[in-house]
Amino acid sequence: MRLQSDLSAPLAAEGERPSTIGGTAAIAGAIPVLLFILSISFILLAGSASAGTETGEFCPTCPDWTKLVGAIASPNSISSDEVVLDISPSAAAYIEGAVNLNYDLFFSEGGEIVPVPEMARLLGDAGISSNDSLLIAGECLPCGGGPSPAFFTYWALKYLGHEKVRVLEGTIEDWKAAGLNISNISATRPKAEYIPHIRPELLATYEYVVTGGAQIVDARPANAYELGSIPGAINMPYENVLVNDSMMPKEMLNEHFLDLDKNRSVVVYTNIGVEAALLWFALNESGYDARLYTWRDWLENQPKFPYELAEVSAQPNPVRSGEATTITASFHERAERTNSSQYSSSSANSSSNQEPKLTVKGCATCGFGSPQGFANLDRKDGYVQIGSNRKAGQSSASSTNASDQSSSDGILRCTAVIYAPDGGEETRTSLLETSGGRYMGIWNANVAPGVYKVSIVASLDGNAEAFTDVLQVEVTRKG
Repeated sequence: MRLQSDLSAPLAAEGERPSTIGGTAAIAGAIPVLLFILSISFILLAGSASAGTETGEFCPTCPDWTKLVGAIASPNSISSDEVVLDISPSAAAYIEGAVNLNYDLFFSEGGEIVPVPEMARLLGDAGISSNDSLLIAGECLPCGGGPSPAFFTYWALKYLGHEKVRVLEGTIEDWKAAGLNISNISATRPKAEYIPHIRPELLATYEYVVTGGAQIVDARPANAYELGSIPGAINMPYENVLVNDSMMPKEMLNEHFLDLDKNRSVVVYTNIGVEAALLWFALNESGYDARLYTWRDWLENQPKFPYELAEVSAQPNPVRSGEATTITASFHERAERTNSSQYSSSSANSSSNQEPKLTVKGCATCGFGSPQGFANLDRKDGYVQIGSNRKAGQSSASSTNASDQSSSDGILRCTAVIYAPDGGEETRTSLLETSGGRYMGIWNANVAPGVYKVSIVASLDGNAEAFTDVLQVEVTRKG
């Protein structure tokens, strides 16, 4: 911005209307001077654009997606010695010469990141060595497009100790517009030996989260955070660091993290860590000691939820649009809890031993949708479990230990989550305990006619569980 202002001043002065004395001669004499100044201005501006592209500093003449941090490359900044690594699961076109390695291969079927030797083998088989200069390109999550897979791959490579790696910004259309050659097939390279040099400080463990004194950031959407999160975590949805599906400029990132303490490490997580990598990248580039974590690892380390949903109903059902229906849920203790002292006593009980049939739908891999977005869909015991029940706005900025924030009052709390016919969340209502261990809440069905699905989320002492799609409420037209 300063460069633009400085150059405009002499141009304006030279371009002022000449005086009437010798006007024609003055104009004729000014033309060579103007041409000289314009040529110098063009050279300076071109140099500035190039510098802005390479360093990520603000560049007034560059497209918006190049006003980014230094580890992000624009299409016209690709170096001839860089290997383009396209991580798309299935792409219609590639930058000519790009090697394809599906980022999904970095995860096991259960959603865990594969061991380091397996990651190294995958890279080596693709012809990538640890000494290569890499440029990560591509996008496309299983549930839709987006830049997070490229940033996750960047994190994975940094975790493996890869030094020379950048992320290529933009889409295939941007690459075409920049004049890059496009191919319908990816390139192949001879197999190489990839030698990792692990940087363990980039990946948080469960023990570190519990005892490390770190600031915990939940990067999932707010609706998933509100229903269950790591105790003490603050919510910073990963979308907040994006502008038009691109990482926001560095000066904006600095403002985004003002509530975080740079003197303390930050642990950032999402369901399996893919989207969390966006926030990790932003924090890392902003000078924070950031570590990646996963919601699933947290859940796997939690004790089994001690109650089962015994019965759930709505009265009346069907309900007319604009009228109210009462949702009721009751629970009974799991049999294996009898000899366990893990949880405090609760009044939740039921004379019914009916086992609810739970079905989980949606995308488990990328974690979109609720409660699928926060549920652990791969527990070996078959249960669908989430974490602690916390509300938006609860901050951990002053907390030194995540476990300090957990609640241990022995009270079972319940929420009914109502989903519209199109699958989107319609609303939530709290279910309050009544006699006999029954929990009841009122839903004012001020909605369009249709069939609405209900999931029940129950929490107790920092642990919780989601019983998904256990009830359907039919809303009919007004009489």
